[in-house]
Amino acid sequence: MRSVRLFDFISYDADTFQVVAQDGAKLALKSMTTNRIRHVGVAELLGDDSYEPDAADRLPVLDNISVLDSLDQQTRDEALWLYRHVHEIVHGTPPLALFGDTEISLNPDYDQSLPLLQRVSAKANELATSDRPVSARSLRRHVYAYRKEGVAGLVDGRKRRQRNPGREQDARLLDLIKEEIAAQETVSTGTRTRVITRVTVKAKAQGIEVPSKNTMYRLIAAQEKDRHPFGDATLRRTQANRPDRAYGRRSPLRPGELVEIDSTKLDLMVVFPDGTTGRPELTTMIDVATMTPTAAMLFPEATKGIDVAALVLARSLTPLPMQPGWNEELALSRSVLPAGMIEPDETLRAGIAARPLIYPETITIDRGRVYTGSVFQMACERLQISVIPAPPGTPTAKPHIERQFGAVHDGLIQYLRGYVGRSVSRRGEDPSKEAYWTISQVQSLLDQWLVQEWQTKPRKGLTVAAMPKQALSPNEMYAALSGIAPTPAVALTRDDYISLLPMDFRSIQPYGVNYSGIVYDDPALLPLRGQRSGLGGRAKDGWEVRYDPARMNMIFVRDHRQGRWIEAHWQLDDKALAPFSSAVLEAARRAVAKRDSTMPQHKVLEEIIRIQSGLDVSGHERLAARRRTEPSVPALAVMDDDGDREISEPPEAPATKRRTLPDLPDRLL
Repeated sequence: MRSVRLFDFISYDADTFQVVAQDGAKLALKSMTTNRIRHVGVAELLGDDSYEPDAADRLPVLDNISVLDSLDQQTRDEALWLYRHVHEIVHGTPPLALFGDTEISLNPDYDQSLPLLQRVSAKANELATSDRPVSARSLRRHVYAYRKEGVAGLVDGRKRRQRNPGREQDARLLDLIKEEIAAQETVSTGTRTRVITRVTVKAKAQGIEVPSKNTMYRLIAAQEKDRHPFGDATLRRTQANRPDRAYGRRSPLRPGELVEIDSTKLDLMVVFPDGTTGRPELTTMIDVATMTPTAAMLFPEATKGIDVAALVLARSLTPLPMQPGWNEELALSRSVLPAGMIEPDETLRAGIAARPLIYPETITIDRGRVYTGSVFQMACERLQISVIPAPPGTPTAKPHIERQFGAVHDGLIQYLRGYVGRSVSRRGEDPSKEAYWTISQVQSLLDQWLVQEWQTKPRKGLTVAAMPKQALSPNEMYAALSGIAPTPAVALTRDDYISLLPMDFRSIQPYGVNYSGIVYDDPALLPLRGQRSGLGGRAKDGWEVRYDPARMNMIFVRDHRQGRWIEAHWQLDDKALAPFSSAVLEAARRAVAKRDSTMPQHKVLEEIIRIQSGLDVSGHERLAARRRTEPSVPALAVMDDDGDREISEPPEAPATKRRTLPDLPDRLL
C-alpha cells in the first residue's frame, strides 16, 4: 500500500523531493537538489515504480487479511472466538462481522476511556467463569499480536507453520537421496524400499546417521516431485526429457512464418519394389498458421536421410502438377487401383489448384541426421530459410506435426489393408501377410486425401476473431488469416490489489496451473512445478492462487518462499478479444461440454469470443458478457470506463464440401 502526505520527503524520478503543497489531484514537489517546484498528479506519483516514501512501512500490509479462508474449520472457529473477545478489548464492542444484523449491547467494562490493562483484566474475569478461561497475560499477548498483524496474529502459529521435510536432517543424507532418485531414470522400476536400502548402505559407509524408516519414506516423497521414480519407466524417461524451462507456445500470424518438419514410421505394411514387406517412413512439412501440409512423402526404410530432407523441401515449394513425374504416378495409380479410389481429373485438379503454395520462413527440425546434414542446411541457407533445432528428446517442440501424423493414420491409413495399429497391443495376428499396397499407390492416395479431405475439412484451432463460431479449413484459413488485436494491460497497485482478490489453492503441474478447466502458465512458475507448498489447513500443500472474477484471463500464484506474486496468463490469452469474466468462462465451458466432454481449450476460446462479440448468444450469456466490464478493484485503483464497443456481424465463410473416403472393395479391406 502506498501513500503520500504533505511535507513528506520522497524519492521520485531519480531525485529527492518534499511535498510542499496540494491542489486537488495535483501535488507540488520541491526538489532537494535544485530547489525547483515540480507539479505531479497524485495518481501518476503513486503509480510510478520510481516512487519511494520516506517511511515505507508506516501503512498496514494486506497479505494476511484472508488468512481465515486458508484454515481448517476447527482452527478457524478458535481464531474467530478469540477475535471476538480481543476486538471487544481493543475497540469496546464485538466485531460487527460476527453478528450481522443482530443488535449489539455495549459492556461498560470495555469502555474506551478505561485503561487497556483494566479492560484486559475485565475480560480475563469474564472468561474465567466460561468453559474456555484465558489468563490476563495471554490476553495481553493476543492484544499485542492483533494490533501488529490483525486477525492473522490470533491464529495458532502451529497451524500456520510451513512443513519442510528434511530441515533437521543431515544435508549429506538428503544429497544421497537425491542422487538415488535421479539414478532411477534409466533403470527398471523398483520400490522405495530399494532406495532406502541403498541410501542406508551408503550413509553408514560415510558415518551418516540414518533416521527411522517412516522418516525416510517422508524424505523420499519430498524429493520425488513429478519425476515418477517408482511409476512406469516410459513415463519416467519422458518426464526426464522435459526441458528445464517454462513451456512456450508460438503463434504465427501469417502463412510460412513457422513450419515444422518431422518423420515417422507409417503404421502400414506395404510391398516394396523388391517384393519384401515393411513399414515406410512418412516425412511431412506442415505450416503451423494454416495447418497446411506443404509436403508429405513416403520413403522406404533404406533410403538415405540426407536425400529425404532436400527432396521434401523441394516438393514443399513446388505444386503437385509441376512436380516431375507426379502425373505419371497418378496415371499409374488410376490404372491399378479399383474404380472410385481416385477422383476424376477435374475434381482433383480443382482441389490441387485451391491448395496454397507456402514459402517457409522458419523451419523447426529435430536433431536427426535427416535434417542436420549439409545438403538440407545449405539449401535452407541459400533460400534464406531460418532453421530452429528442437531440444533433444522433446517431441513436444513440434506438436502440430505430431498431431498431423495421428490424423493421417486415423483418417486414411487405418482403412487400408496391412494396417498394423499404433502399438503391439493393437496389432493384428500377422499384418505382413495383409500387405497389398505399394509405396507409390499409398503416396497417390495420400496426396489425394490431403487435397480433397484434409485441406477442405474444418480443423480444430483454425479460427479467427472475426468468425469465432466458424471452424475453418486450411484453405479457408490461408485466405482469412489476419492479426489479432492485443488485450489492454491493467496498471494497478499490484500487491495490495491482489491481496483483496478471492483465494483458492491449486497444485502447480508441469504444464502450469489448471484452474476452472483452463491452464495458466508463466516462466516464473518453473522452480515451483511439481513441488509442495508446505501450506497446511485447507491448502493441503497446494499453492495460494488469487483470481479476479472480472478478468479470468490471468491468475496470481503466491510464492510465499520469496514473498512475491506470480502473474500467470491463460495459454490462449493472446487469442481472446478482451479479458473475460468468470461468468463468461462458465457459460463457454457449459456450451463446449454439450459437444465435447474433454473440454479442449481452443473450443472454450471459440465460445468466449462468440459470447463477448454478441454473436448468436442467449439471454444468460448476454448478461455474463455485460458483467465482464464491471470493475472489481478499489475505486482509487482504476478509472470508470463505459466505452462499450460493437462488433459487426462477420460475413459467413463459404460452405465447404466435406468428403469422406469412398467405400473400398472387400478384397482391399
